[in-house]
Amino acid sequence: MSAPPAPSAPPPVPAVPPVPRYGPHRADCPWCGSRRLRSRLFGQDPRRAAPGQSVLERCLECGHGFRNPPLDSGPGHPVVRACSALRHRLAARAMRRRCPEPEGWLDVGTGDADFPQAARSCFPYTSFDGLDPTHRVLRARAVERIEEAFVGRLTDPHIQARLRCRYDVVSLFQQLERVPDPRAELRAALHVLRPGGHLLVDVTDPRRLLALPAGVRGELAALGCTLLTGPRSRRVIARKGAVSAA
Repeated sequence: MSAPPAPSAPPPVPAVPPVPRYGPHRADCPWCGSRRLRSRLFGQDPRRAAPGQSVLERCLECGHGFRNPPLDSGPGHPVVRACSALRHRLAARAMRRRCPEPEGWLDVGTGDADFPQAARSCFPYTSFDGLDPTHRVLRARAVERIEEAFVGRLTDPHIQARLRCRYDVVSLFQQLERVPDPRAELRAALHVLRPGGHLLVDVTDPRRLLALPAGVRGELAALGCTLLTGPRSRRVIARKGAVSAA
């Protein structure tokens, strides 16, 4: 009697190549283009910040807060990750009250897919996909935190064409304060949503008192969305209309 075949080894986890931690400094607001910026770290000029540092800028015209230079996503401090995990669970529960059984969900800027991992307890039958500009998303797929992994930017026309009207939910955590064009990011998120799908925008970094841009709700309303959260919330949940400008 022949011996049973040895179990196959699991696929190797892809290594994550190093990426620049900070982007270039900018002198204008990525939301409205105003150059009236104020640093939230008093006494520290962002143009004179030491290498490897990022400060928080606040636009005096529209109130948009963003890191300058932009900070790329990374694992972060364990305490920060624990606080973010709590906000992830709260956001998932808030979405479950409005969309209890989504079929497909895209998490944008997912990194190691911490949010899909946290949300799975609320949505055990949902297929979570992840998109990230780094190859960390491939590692997240290898350890089965997500179903499909996409490397790139949501505003990439090739990615938009591939994912058009594919998802019931799209989530953006720490994205609008990070990308060079937050308005284009919102339009791209709606582009990959199905009609009637839900968009979740959240700020999850407890180290910075970031607020959602004041124009986010107006922008989504202009694009044909119905806002499901109040103006005081740091989390926006919106439902895409049957006919959308996206």
